[in-house]
Amino acid sequence: MKRAFLLFSLLASMTVAGFSQQFDPSKLSVGGNFSLQFGDYTVVGISPQIGYDFSKYLTAGAGFGYTYFKDKHYDYKWNNSYLSFDVFGRFYPVEYLVISVQPEMSRMWQNIKYNDGMEFSESKFVPSFLIGGGVRLGGMMAMIQYDVVQDKNSPYGDNIFYSVGYTFRF
Repeated sequence: MKRAFLLFSLLASMTVAGFSQQFDPSKLSVGGNFSLQFGDYTVVGISPQIGYDFSKYLTAGAGFGYTYFKDKHYDYKWNNSYLSFDVFGRFYPVEYLVISVQPEMSRMWQNIKYNDGMEFSESKFVPSFLIGGGVRLGGMMAMIQYDVVQDKNSPYGDNIFYSVGYTFRF
């Protein structure tokens, strides 16, 4: 965790140093992810992000998102909603590779309804810190990521996961 914080601090200082340069709107990018899964386990999510290219090797930015999960079991129904805010940094060491860090804070609302009539509701803040890497082809990125915080209520779970996104440049 200390290494992740140190990496984030370094990235933040590089971002601040980058803003001392003249702002160039052509270096802005807009992208994000969209999630859909239906069945007994349902996921619906959208997470737009805006970034700025500080160099050909570094992009940093921020985003927000909303994700809804629903699961039906034989003895209960469960749903979670997450409203999140993130900052991110992406490093491109060579043309097609990307390394990413993304600290994130989510507000979670959880409801569980048991078939015997009992109900449970909870609302809390959930931290996440995603690290990962992958490939970038044009505006498309495919990455493998992992949440190093491992909060039991994380929307990312406790396994390595993949994400695919697209970035539009102005």
